[in-house]
Amino acid sequence: MDVLRRGTDAVRWYVGAMMGDSDYQRYLAHHRAHHPADAPMTERDYWRTRYRDQDRNPQGRCC
Repeated sequence: MDVLRRGTDAVRWYVGAMMGDSDYQRYLAHHRAHHPADAPMTERDYWRTRYRDQDRNPQGRCC
């Protein structure tokens, strides 16, 4: 049963990583470390900026 749980956790992590589930949290950690005096983007603004940048400069995407 432990093997099944670990396998399920691994698949969940992989899919989450591919979908960018932790990207905003990683952005916030970077922002706190490198730009503590500035306010970070809201999550909504972060994703808008990220998708806009991807559309302007597509790299290695499947679609």
